[in-house]
Amino acid sequence: MKNRLSILLLLSIFALSSPSSAYFGTRPMGMGGAFTAIADDANAAYWNPAGFALNPGVDITGSTLATNRNAVMGDNMVSAKMCYEAKMNSPFDWIFGVGAVSVLAVNTAQYLGDQGILKKNWGRDVPRTSREDSMADQVKEKGNNTDYSRNPVKRATPKPDAQKSASIFGPIQNLTLNFNPGRHSYWDNRYMNGDDPPYNKAQFALGLTWLGDNNPALDEQRNWYTVSLASGWEERIAVGGNINFYDLKVISSGVKGFGAGVDLGAIAKPLPNVSLGLVAKEILTTDIYWQNGAQTRYEMLINAGAAIDPIEEITIAVDGHNVFSQNSGKVTMHYGVEIRPIRGLAFRAGLYDKSKTAGASIGIGSLIADYAYLGGEFDKTQMVGLTWKF
Repeated sequence: MKNRLSILLLLSIFALSSPSSAYFGTRPMGMGGAFTAIADDANAAYWNPAGFALNPGVDITGSTLATNRNAVMGDNMVSAKMCYEAKMNSPFDWIFGVGAVSVLAVNTAQYLGDQGILKKNWGRDVPRTSREDSMADQVKEKGNNTDYSRNPVKRATPKPDAQKSASIFGPIQNLTLNFNPGRHSYWDNRYMNGDDPPYNKAQFALGLTWLGDNNPALDEQRNWYTVSLASGWEERIAVGGNINFYDLKVISSGVKGFGAGVDLGAIAKPLPNVSLGLVAKEILTTDIYWQNGAQTRYEMLINAGAAIDPIEEITIAVDGHNVFSQNSGKVTMHYGVEIRPIRGLAFRAGLYDKSKTAGASIGIGSLIADYAYLGGEFDKTQMVGLTWKF
């Protein structure tokens, strides 16, 4: 009964949110976006899908902007993470299984490529846009003034008060079970709770995520739906991928666009207190087809990160986003620290390029509440989040 009431509470809160944009996740943003190597919770869909295979369990999480709606941050995220472990005889069994699935995925991608549906995201002439930016101007350049909506929305620059929105809930860390992103602490906690450490065990995970952004300042409404699959071995190494589906709309004209893309990520822990992460976003993609005949696509982005726990209570992380300066974009650097003085409490600080961020979390039983404050280019935005761990 307690679990049912908790689920109903979460779902009723999420139902009050309206769709919204760009960067998502309360815990990652509190750490300045330095999360590629740490993504061990349901934030993983946006930051590194491999992280779904860390910390077995079932989570329902969500996040929202609490104050100061702006064109930079995405409003809402809701995600479900389901990860379990299975005993295996050796790592070669896991490698064989992952290899077989990879061959199937490659063959499927090749077939979709032959059909002209799925394409590699480089060397193409279709206009491309960062996932943090709007496609509205590119779509409107098509010159079609047809109204595709029953109730067209007139574009207007929101007044400062109108830019503040109440969205709901952002990804939260699994503080009550895994207070330390490091694998060593996680083993200790599970062992103390009577669970066996994951020696000779493989992890398998499924993630379902919705990212929403209704952004009048950019004249674009976005709904991104993501299915994530991930697997790991002894939580030493994990690989994962996203299949993203995009449902977009230019607010001023009502023109809609639809497309899809694929992300791939990996996390490795060469030492119990060291983590390395790499993710390629939109490595494969369809064109996004718009009702007025325009075609666009999201550009490929490669992020890399590293994290270290100098002591069990502290995690220090650094990320480089767009590390190969794809599409003539600049590399941005991200730095973050997470301090866990006692079980169930965490404090964070970060530097997102040149913008300072901070955050905190508190866990009570299976419920974790999360908060982040974003300065600089984020213009004093506040985020809140909630998760329930089953």
